Amino acid sequence: RKGKPVLGLEIIRGMVRDGEEWNDGTILDPDNGKVYDCKLWVEGDKLKVRGYIAFFFRTQTWLPADL
Repeated sequence: RKGKPVLGLEIIRGMVRDGEEWNDGTILDPDNGKVYDCKLWVEGDKLKVRGYIAFFFRTQTWLPADL
């Protein structure tokens, strides 16, 4: 997975809807090839994406693409 082109690469998989959130999936970091547990939720027009291992996490805010 490391070094593969990002376009078309499945980076999020296995998510399960839990109310207003999606949990229990994984996310791939295409830069290093590592896979992390993942949680997703929406805040307004933004998608919050959290990758984590145990108590360590990083949250990113994803915005809609201009088409």
